[in-house]
Amino acid sequence: MAARRSIGLCVPNNQPGGADTLDVLPIRAEEWGYESVWLTDHVVGVRAMAGVYGAYWLEPLIAMTWVAARTSTIRLGTGVLVLPMRDAVLTAKMVATIDVFSGGRVDLGIGTGWSRVEFRAVGMAERYEPRGKVTNEAIEVFRECWKGGEVEYHGDYFDFRHIEFEPIPVQRPLPIWVGGNVGPALRRAAKYADVWHPHDISLEEMTTASARIDELAGRHVPTSMRLALEEKDLDGLADRVDSYLDAGCLTVVLDFRSIEAGEISGLAERAATQLL
Repeated sequence: MAARRSIGLCVPNNQPGGADTLDVLPIRAEEWGYESVWLTDHVVGVRAMAGVYGAYWLEPLIAMTWVAARTSTIRLGTGVLVLPMRDAVLTAKMVATIDVFSGGRVDLGIGTGWSRVEFRAVGMAERYEPRGKVTNEAIEVFRECWKGGEVEYHGDYFDFRHIEFEPIPVQRPLPIWVGGNVGPALRRAAKYADVWHPHDISLEEMTTASARIDELAGRHVPTSMRLALEEKDLDGLADRVDSYLDAGCLTVVLDFRSIEAGEISGLAERAATQLL
C-alpha cells in the first residue's frame, strides 16, 4: 500500500446544480483530506458529448476563483483547459491572477480540445486543425509572460512585443499538467509538462507511455491519473488507487462523471473514508 495517498477530486462545474455544489463541496473536500479539486472545461453543449456531458458549463477559471476564495489549502486544477480556444496572453493573465489570490495553489491542466463545433461556436474555427501547434505556442507564451517584465513572442499564432506583464504567479514555476495519451500529446508532455495528466487508461498503458515520455524528454516527467468512477466502483477503490500510486503516480484524481451534482458530495465523502 502507498505510504501516503495524494487524491484529487473533480467538482461538478458541468452538472445542473453545480453552482450550489461548488459552494460547499470544495470546503468539505479540504476537510476530508483531498489534496486538490479539479474543474473541467467546455463552453457549450454539443451533440457529440451527449450522454457524457450536457449543456450546463460553469466557466472553469471563473469557478476556480470562487473555489479559491472559499478554501485555504487545497490545490486548484483544470482538467483540462482547452487552450486553442483562448487567447494566450489573456489566459496567462487570468491564471496568474488566480494564483496570486489563492496564494500559489493553481495546477494548470491543459489540452487541445476535440470538438470542431465548439471551436466554431467561440469564433476559433480556424484554430481547430492546427490546435496542437496553437497549444504548444500558448504554453510558450505562458512561460514567457510568467517571467514578468517586458515580454515578446513571435510565433505563427501569437505575435507581440513591447508589452509588460505583471503580476506574475506566486509559484515559480506555476505547474503545467499536459493531458492526453496519444502520440502528439505524449510529445507535448515530454517537451512542456511539469506533470503528465492522462485519464482512464490502464496501469500498463500508463507505465509504458510514461517511460516513453521520459525517454523523449531526457528527464523524468511525473505522472498523474484521472479516473472516471461510478458508485459501484467504490468497492475496491483503495486497491485500484494504490496500484497507480505504487507504480509511481504522483496523484490520482477521482471523477464521478455523469452523476447528478447533488449526489457527488456523498460519493466523494464515501471515497474519502476509504482513501483519506
